[in-house]
Amino acid sequence: MSPQQVKQLNQLKQFHQLVLQDSSLKERLRVATDQASLVSIAVQLGTELGYSFTYQEVEAYIDQNILTLMRQFLF
Repeated sequence: MSPQQVKQLNQLKQFHQLVLQDSSLKERLRVATDQASLVSIAVQLGTELGYSFTYQEVEAYIDQNILTLMRQFLF
């Protein structure tokens, strides 16, 4: 993994932790109707908050952490 990829993965992890702590961010993500809209909203929110990650990176993060994410957001 390149240093840039490590940086972006760390930003995704930080963003994930921020969302877990901020109910307004959770609500903004909950309006997603499918994975594509969830990823788009996450990238948009991340950009608004000063993070830098791509659509593909968010998709990969979701794919790698799907069980954890489901437990945190659906139950």
